Amino acid sequence: MSTSQGSTGEPRRSRGRPRTPGAEQRIIDAALEEYGEHGWSGFTMDGVARRAGVGKSTVYLRWQDKDALLTDAVSASSDTLGNVDTGSLRGDLRALAVNLFRHYRDPAGWAGLRVVIDAAGAPEQLGGFTQAVTEVQVDWVVQMAERAVARGELAADYPPVEMGQCIYGSVIVQTLTRRLDGRTLTDEEIETRASALVDLVLDGATT
Repeated sequence: MSTSQGSTGEPRRSRGRPRTPGAEQRIIDAALEEYGEHGWSGFTMDGVARRAGVGKSTVYLRWQDKDALLTDAVSASSDTLGNVDTGSLRGDLRALAVNLFRHYRDPAGWAGLRVVIDAAGAPEQLGGFTQAVTEVQVDWVVQMAERAVARGELAADYPPVEMGQCIYGSVIVQTLTRRLDGRTLTDEEIETRASALVDLVLDGATT
């Protein structure tokens, strides 16, 4: 496929991508920070552009609206949290729990958590970005469970979605509790809590 060229003979820039070097990641980070502070109702493309230090046109070159931007931002920030394979179900779940605790401690993770809270309380669906939050989480846990079944660690009829909900639900509640107390978990606390949580879940799951 040939590359289109302008009148000067130089390749034209492809449409739909930010032209400022490094702009895309700055915009993604800014979008999550904006949402974490203002939620859906206060989230604007103008606010994201100002926080990212780019022109509004740069944002719109890549994302047509705030729903599209948030979908990419939430997916980019959370789609690797469960991408772990330690060789055991306990190790996988513990790594997932640690990643989640650390993720929700950061602005990007807090924004993702606000997405869930806002979506749950909205009278109608806020946007397609809400689905991006839940789908990736379920997929990772299902893969962990499938590997565990193949290794003989988990009964084939054990429900992986419910197992994942125990992990995600507990981490979210603990995160909210700490934020209400005005503090965040240290790395040492995260390691301890992740191990205790996984031990509790697996006591009722494995043979």
